Amino acid sequence: MSGLEALRKSLNVKVKNGNKTLKHTIHKRAALLPFKTRNPDRAKFGNGFAPVLGEFYRKIENQRLNLNLMEVEFVKEVSKRVQMNEEDRPYFESILKSFLFSDNQINLFHPMMFKYIPLSKGKEADGEKDIAHYIYEALLDRKSEYLKPSLEVGENQHVLVGLVHKFLPKLEETAIQQTYRQTFPFIRDVFFEDLQTLVSNRDFFMNNISLFLAYYYFFSITQLTLKLNQYEELDEATPNPIYYNLDWEASNRNRKANSNGFKLITEAAKQLLVHINTIEHVNFIMDTDNLHYKELLGVFNSIPSDEQERILSDIYTWTIEYSEIVLNTTEGIEKKHTLEDAYRQLQKQLFRGVSRETTSRYALSINEIGKLYFLKTRGSLGYTLNVTQDFLLLLTALSVKHEKISLKQLFIEFEKRGVFFDRYSREEVVKLFNKLNLIEKKSDSGDAQYVKPIL
Repeated sequence: MSGLEALRKSLNVKVKNGNKTLKHTIHKRAALLPFKTRNPDRAKFGNGFAPVLGEFYRKIENQRLNLNLMEVEFVKEVSKRVQMNEEDRPYFESILKSFLFSDNQINLFHPMMFKYIPLSKGKEADGEKDIAHYIYEALLDRKSEYLKPSLEVGENQHVLVGLVHKFLPKLEETAIQQTYRQTFPFIRDVFFEDLQTLVSNRDFFMNNISLFLAYYYFFSITQLTLKLNQYEELDEATPNPIYYNLDWEASNRNRKANSNGFKLITEAAKQLLVHINTIEHVNFIMDTDNLHYKELLGVFNSIPSDEQERILSDIYTWTIEYSEIVLNTTEGIEKKHTLEDAYRQLQKQLFRGVSRETTSRYALSINEIGKLYFLKTRGSLGYTLNVTQDFLLLLTALSVKHEKISLKQLFIEFEKRGVFFDRYSREEVVKLFNKLNLIEKKSDSGDAQYVKPIL
């Protein structure tokens, strides 16, 4: 089957009442993002990031949740296996229950408990599953060995931790289908670097793993959104500069967090679904998988000229066919002689063929995770990218690691992780660090100031 025929099959092109019809589908040959076009399926984080964390940890062990620990008579089961005086049993069960659960939630006293966090109820669970799958593949690259040690229970653990570990019900094994492409190298490299730092301190890990995974998910999807708007000129080596405000500082229209912050992302997001559609269709026609514009052009330039002509011809044929089916007109469409011109022409027609409502709903996945942790509404300025004190300390701990670094280097490390500050925010960071006694001064100049490790 040719790439063009495979694309027609994917879009369910068929003749109905004498007319051709199709159904828009995405993420078949270009699974770049875990986003949904239907509102009920989108993760809205009403239960925070915990359901995603739970599903992510199940991915690490190739498991699926086939029970509700809250509904399992787990306390009774453990109690039956422990020898004690019968008059002590009710007290033991009460202690174990309070150790395991509070406010009808699982107590997360050890990473082994993450696997038992349930997904949200309803269709939103599909969105949570997809995000966990994306983090597992696009960021972690299925390298479960980085996190499996965190699941181990050492001999020095609390006796109840060892007891719970011994008798926790087993989850069902499941195969995990390969779906998402890896994120950009500049994100993946610091993700692994920071993950190793995070797991080196158990308490720090437990307090920050949700925020850590949520940020790298946000970092990855927003950078892809910006990069796709640069087509084949995108840079895979460095992040696009995006500026944040600190949670506690004032802002105004002249600050970079307003002009070069979330506004850039929201503008780029208006084109996101049409980029995904275009890349999907061209991957089908070129018989490739999960390649973005720059990679598609690289493949195209490496193949013989007759194969290039076939691809250009197929893109032209498909642009005509799509326009006839969806738009009922082929006016202005012409055969292009470069891949860039060919997919831009196709993209123009795809943009016209998808409703603005669908385009907007697709991009809302960025806002949902942003509103959970990384956005703040500032009156007439609307939403701006936001760094809380907890997030700043997490970034600082990961950047500094176990040896002090210069203040100048710290801000470079922040930018490697996608967080840019203007000079006003930098001054506020220094003020806070001085209050927290994290600055070691050798002179008043920035180069002679050092940031102490937090870990």
